[in-house]
Amino acid sequence: MALRLAASPLAMSRSSPSIRLAAALRSSSSLNGRVYFHASRNAAAASGQTSADVTDVYKAPVYKSQVPNQVHGSYHWDFERLLSVSMIPLFAASAMNGAHPITDGLLGVVVPIHAHIGWDAMVTDYLHPGKVGVFGNKAISWTLRGATVLVLVGCYQFNTTDIGLTELVKKAWEA
Repeated sequence: MALRLAASPLAMSRSSPSIRLAAALRSSSSLNGRVYFHASRNAAAASGQTSADVTDVYKAPVYKSQVPNQVHGSYHWDFERLLSVSMIPLFAASAMNGAHPITDGLLGVVVPIHAHIGWDAMVTDYLHPGKVGVFGNKAISWTLRGATVLVLVGCYQFNTTDIGLTELVKKAWEA
């Protein structure tokens, strides 16, 4: 609820100095010629205002609600779980058999996409548009996408022209 101030000069002369100041600033701060303050009906009654002077200022925005869908998000969740579970046999095969182009290629795709999904969830949860702004959120999201593409290209280049991911981990482990 809000308290509506009178616009007439006579009402301004009878009111307190703070109300007169607020009414004077009204022309630059409101479009419809009213100045609003948060107040309850009890505060309005105590100040001598009638119930006709009390108006609802805040009206909740109307959103079109979507029809609930039982499988909404389930494919995304299934893909994340499949990706996470697929890393277990890939790491095991790489550890037991050593370097192989197929396992190195699959690891070069699965691990960066798994990392991308995790970072994207962090961006969605903690760097949302309400915290960093719409432009900031878009910039962070596109930076993450670009970094993921660069990592995928780097993994491809490393697996095809260098020793491969499994040999890299093996050499780093023995060092």
